[in-house]
Amino acid sequence: MDAIEFSVDGLPPIKRGSQSMWGKQIERIKPLRAAAAGQPHTPATLEKSVHLRIVVFAEVRDGDLDGFVAGICDGLQPAPANVVAYLRDEDWVELPEAARPDRALGFTDDRAISRIDAERRTPDGPRRYEVCVEWS
Repeated sequence: MDAIEFSVDGLPPIKRGSQSMWGKQIERIKPLRAAAAGQPHTPATLEKSVHLRIVVFAEVRDGDLDGFVAGICDGLQPAPANVVAYLRDEDWVELPEAARPDRALGFTDDRAISRIDAERRTPDGPRRYEVCVEWS
């Protein structure tokens, strides 16, 4: 079994409806992608079975848990090609190449996820979240 595990300070990106989060949530997507890229790995393909575990340390008023889960899932897979075409390179220059929006992190497509365990906990300090992606 392969896995990456990491923690990120702040709130995760949150996906709301069909709107793309890649423009509006960029300051939340960048730390997620940087943390995941810091764990060298070959992302899981659709032929793999992916298990995602997420713990978000946040208040209820910070957002819906399902929106955070969707934001993390979308933030780890490559941004859609039509979105990448509109993203500004200068917004991503401080991130390593592996964390750029056109790269897969954890999995190439979130359709490979067969199980998600997610929970929100009241923060005992600053808001943060923990992610584990396992695949076999």
